[in-house]
Amino acid sequence: MASASATVSIHRTFSPPFQPGWRAPLPLRCTHSERGVSFEPGSAFYRSDSAPGRDLVILAATLHRQRRLDPSSPFLCLDVMCGSGIRALRYLAQAGADFVWANDASDALRPVVVGNLSRFELAPSDGQRRWVVSHLDATRLLAERYLRREYFDVIDVDSFGSEAEYIRAAFLSLKIGGLAYLTSTDWRSARGYGGKCSLSSYGAYIRPVPYPNEIGLRMLIGGAAREAAMLGFHIKPVFSYYASHGPIYRAMVQLCHGKEDDISNYYGFICHCKSCGQTQTFGFDELGQISCGCADRAVGTLNHAALVNNNKIVIVKLYD
Repeated sequence: MASASATVSIHRTFSPPFQPGWRAPLPLRCTHSERGVSFEPGSAFYRSDSAPGRDLVILAATLHRQRRLDPSSPFLCLDVMCGSGIRALRYLAQAGADFVWANDASDALRPVVVGNLSRFELAPSDGQRRWVVSHLDATRLLAERYLRREYFDVIDVDSFGSEAEYIRAAFLSLKIGGLAYLTSTDWRSARGYGGKCSLSSYGAYIRPVPYPNEIGLRMLIGGAAREAAMLGFHIKPVFSYYASHGPIYRAMVQLCHGKEDDISNYYGFICHCKSCGQTQTFGFDELGQISCGCADRAVGTLNHAALVNNNKIVIVKLYD
């Protein structure tokens, strides 16, 4: 695997169609404002209710920029599914990003995104670009960044549904110690109605429980932990956030070098009893011995979801 310390040169030179000014941006006609940053949503999907989720990622990115091992190096952000470009704009305006790559699969949004980012068109004294806009499939974009050894400090993947395939690709394009902001809107899986989908996407088979919102967040982070382990890394959860509109499950994780020596220290089972309503944890070495104090019997079918508890990632197991 390529070292994550390789030099990133993407904000210096670009080949068509990424050259600036190849299409004139449309003038702003219906300006919105989010936390003091003005932008034009155009025809892109924009929901003001999602502003708290963007606030959290901007705050985390700002703190991460200040606490990096090398604060003097360029701070690079990648918005994989940028829509109108409001997140990319806020990375530049509020998080102190030196360079932002804004990508959206729809090239019809290019005039809107370019128009919103154009206020940062002027290059700083070193003559380097501050942003670039592209319109590629998310998987292809991330794969190309990895193959070219172009790594980012923050990668923002605002995906829809249970598009977990982007998680691994994002980790490959992320610097060691960098932050990945992951999103899921798969409420059916979180509520126990999409077991097959959650199993294939996150390695979690979930049944209905009284706390589906928490389960959705744990499912997302557990899936990220699994993908990181398959690449030889491990993750540290930074925060998780649930929004009722959608609903939307978001998690910020930090990519760390190397696998955990003993994953069983924090990766196990949480069991919920439908008879008494109690929840308790079990380790892998206790499988086959799981039972609830309200009944002297062993547990039958087990189903799982992923969660974070006190900065630990575990697997949730539910039983009848």
